[in-house]
Amino acid sequence: MTWQSLLAENALKGTAILAAAFIASALLGRAAAALRHLVWTAAFAALLVLPLANRVVPKWNPPARLVSLPLPQPVGRGSARVAVRARPMPPHSAPMNWPAAVWLLGCTAAAGWFLLGAVRTGRMARRSGAAAFARHSAADLATALGIAGPVRVLASAEALMPLTWGILRPVVILPADAALWPEARLDAVLLHEMIHVRRRDVLAQAVAQAACCLYWFHPVAWMALRRLRLERERACDDAVLLRGLEAHDYAGHLMDIVREVGKASAGQSHAPAMAEFSDLESRVRALLDPGRKRGPVSRRAALTVTAAVCAILLPMAAITAYAQARSALAGVVQDPSGARVPGCQVTAVNLDGTNQETTRANAAGEYLFASIPPGRYALEFRARGFAVLKTQAALTAGIATRADGQLSIGQISESVQVRGQKPPAPTPAPTPLVAPQRIRVGGMVQAAKLISQVRPEYPADLQRAGVQGTIMMQAIISKTGDLLVVEVKSASANPELANAALAAVRQWHYEPTLLNGEPVEVITTITVDFTLE
Repeated sequence: MTWQSLLAENALKGTAILAAAFIASALLGRAAAALRHLVWTAAFAALLVLPLANRVVPKWNPPARLVSLPLPQPVGRGSARVAVRARPMPPHSAPMNWPAAVWLLGCTAAAGWFLLGAVRTGRMARRSGAAAFARHSAADLATALGIAGPVRVLASAEALMPLTWGILRPVVILPADAALWPEARLDAVLLHEMIHVRRRDVLAQAVAQAACCLYWFHPVAWMALRRLRLERERACDDAVLLRGLEAHDYAGHLMDIVREVGKASAGQSHAPAMAEFSDLESRVRALLDPGRKRGPVSRRAALTVTAAVCAILLPMAAITAYAQARSALAGVVQDPSGARVPGCQVTAVNLDGTNQETTRANAAGEYLFASIPPGRYALEFRARGFAVLKTQAALTAGIATRADGQLSIGQISESVQVRGQKPPAPTPAPTPLVAPQRIRVGGMVQAAKLISQVRPEYPADLQRAGVQGTIMMQAIISKTGDLLVVEVKSASANPELANAALAAVRQWHYEPTLLNGEPVEVITTITVDFTLE
């Protein structure tokens, strides 16, 4: 799958998840805000898990369009179809993947925006001093709410609104003038922020922000982030009222706080803040609505939301959104004589995507990739006894492509070591020749075998002069087993050593290579080492 289709598929499935969350939120309009906040949090978590689920969940491709693909018929079955062979393509530099680059740039920009806000809030928390005027009230509220672990309460002149920050070590940051607030307002604010800590709203917001980084191009994701923030504050407002505060008194505290800072950017998009000017009207209406449910999320409701998300996410990840944009690749594998090669391994690597497909030719030497994403593929054919064949083929969506493999017989090599002695040592005793090396072959190929070998003579004058060297030669083993066109491939070889090696090797005789019982010509490499003991 290409980057374009991968991003489009994630965007399409992400839209379906967000649409389901909007529908669920609308149906739960009279339910508790805590339940709607849980729905939005679960939706953002599903968006984060979606790319991983697309990779690990087994795929189900609707077969309707694939059946209609005109798959090529193998040669030799009475078909009049013309076989178009894939031709090797020259190596090329991969073009820049612009969709991936643009997505990565946007993802980095969104993450940098959120990270900048987090750094600012963290720096403000480090610069803040302890709010001694709220210490005892905060400790009593943490105990009453069952919060495990200490929660520090700080005061800062940089804080325009009360806010909560930190996941593992939560802190509540109050404005510096909070010391002058009436006791009732201070208690209401502390209770609101402590409820944020108990609900782990900072963690939920981090999940939502991470999802917005991945789906920065999707406007619905940013709309959903705003809805999550609104439902988060409403859920905390409901919890405050459940603790016994009067709705009109609590609404008055909200309005007083917003009035003190005016329309300044009191809302912190990276940290749960007490009040925001843009959301104030809707929150006050919700507070004064006696018909609203305000209870917390029950365990049964949480399990239901989790099950609903899994029921949507897993089948969606299993379905390939672009199943109709598939292709097929087929062909036959033959040896140099035109006979089929069964069991040949065929590997197709997508040069425009990430998938790699592997199959084997059947007993008739035919292979088939029935459902494969379109794109440019590097093909590799491997069979025992044959040289590896590499080629390329371009696949178009909805069209079957044929690429046959014409294998060639693998090369063989021989290596001989000729030893001499430095003067004044006597004539060296004959040493056994190194056994010829042969490659392992199978199928219908029988490798050549050396049956007659003349050992090269080490020139005496070169032995006395201490000259050593390695002579590498290449030759063709004919159909009769004789060596044809024996050539020296060592550019810096000593001429006398080369002549001695050529004189002996030209007299060698082989049993020729057999392909399907018939002799064929093959190339061999012969190495002769002249060394002194």
